[in-house]
Amino acid sequence: MNLVLLQGPLGPFFQTLGNQLIDDGHTVYKFCFNGGDECWSTKAQLVRFQQPLKYWRDFFAEFCQAHQIDAVVVYGDCRAYHQVAAKVCRSAGIAFWALEEGYLRPDFITMELGGVNANSPLFPLRSNLASYRPSHEYQYQVIVGKSFASRAWYATRYHVNKLLGRVRYRHFVDHRPWTIVEETKGWLKSGWIKITHKQRDAALLQALKAHKGRIFLLPLQVSEDFQIRHHSNFNDVATVIEEVIRSFARYAKPQDRLLIKHHPMDRGYVDYGPQINRLKADLGLETRVDYGYMLPLPKIYPLLKGVVTVNSTVGFSALLHKVPVKCLGKALYDIPGLTSSQPLSKFWQQQSPVDMKVFSAVRTAFLHETQVNGCFYKGMQSTAKQISSRMAQKQQEKAVSAAS
Repeated sequence: MNLVLLQGPLGPFFQTLGNQLIDDGHTVYKFCFNGGDECWSTKAQLVRFQQPLKYWRDFFAEFCQAHQIDAVVVYGDCRAYHQVAAKVCRSAGIAFWALEEGYLRPDFITMELGGVNANSPLFPLRSNLASYRPSHEYQYQVIVGKSFASRAWYATRYHVNKLLGRVRYRHFVDHRPWTIVEETKGWLKSGWIKITHKQRDAALLQALKAHKGRIFLLPLQVSEDFQIRHHSNFNDVATVIEEVIRSFARYAKPQDRLLIKHHPMDRGYVDYGPQINRLKADLGLETRVDYGYMLPLPKIYPLLKGVVTVNSTVGFSALLHKVPVKCLGKALYDIPGLTSSQPLSKFWQQQSPVDMKVFSAVRTAFLHETQVNGCFYKGMQSTAKQISSRMAQKQQEKAVSAAS
């Protein structure tokens, strides 16, 4: 096959994947849109796109035609370059593989043909997943564990190289709004917050135990999350906070509390504390709304009455613990029998129970249809082999289908 790799996760994973695909007999082209995309060596043929974004569609379409491209692989299907590439692939009949962080974390990544999350081919069919039956048992052995240190190092190297290459790639359109200085400060501040808030949040968790069964959780998503920007009606996370707190103040029972948990990958970049404190004061919620960072979810779930989320994977994790969930955006797991379908104003008063048989079927469907047992930051070779194998299998199935 002739394959194209566009932008990958921060780090050497796409270079590792490219090398694996080449070892498996494929021709691979690795596109670079900034200096960071170049900073790990690869056997793939590098293609540098240095023009303004408006020229990208024609450039990519002509490239795919000239090189008879069979498949394209991206990380995050909503980045500007990737959205355009997806349209080109659909028009030309080219397989468009989208990778993302795992729906089932931490030991999996997501790999789907056509798109992920609300762009997943499963999304319009998600109600049918309640009756999913696998043809075989899913076997996996990789236990990922923590990857923060690897992520931090890869991100640092990537952004430094992106800065060094900015003259050559002066038209690059980044999906993240931060400069290299802000990115550096963000990682440093994140580490500092982790240290300084550990004891405070431990005390908060202890205090919340006295309110077991009367706590709602709002897990925040990263500020630049495409799930918010493309798969919901909210402009940003701050708007979500505003709407949820105001709804809680108006409709929740007086004895209930709302716990807002900051996203761990967003700690050093955005502080919602001032906004939350203002709303608490304006609405008389000083003793009923809490905001924390270092709060381990497995210890929180047993205390909860419900979870309110836009479309975070925390929602699906909560369902595993039989915690009722209300989704405010488009979520692949927003399925009758799993999540609550009533308006948020009603959810504070009455939560729909989780049907664990439906959950088991849906989780099995996700596992078999969308997940790869691996990680973008550790054990990359094993993950790359699985991706290569799945792509080859799908291409073979397509060839057999065309022949018949």
